[in-house]
Amino acid sequence: MDAPEALREFLSYVVANLIDHPQQAAIAIGTNVNGAVTYRVQLAQDDVRHVIGKNGMTISAVRSLLNTAAAKHGVKISLKVGSAREEDAEAGTPTPDSQA
Repeated sequence: MDAPEALREFLSYVVANLIDHPQQAAIAIGTNVNGAVTYRVQLAQDDVRHVIGKNGMTISAVRSLLNTAAAKHGVKISLKVGSAREEDAEAGTPTPDSQA
């Protein structure tokens, strides 16, 4: 298993244990312009607050763990967390609640 996939498995395990709807979670892997591996975690809207935590403390701890694991593999990473609804809004895709 290569480093980005191993890190994705680790991230998946951590996130799944923080949320109420793990069946709705998805993690996409990409690469940004700096060559860093980018992980985009899409969750049910109710679960985003569990992963971010109070004042962002939980996501900060997850990022710290992921960065430490990535450094051991010689990989730079970036982590973004959001709901599927937020992802649709960024892409300009209308959601059932949005008004056109």
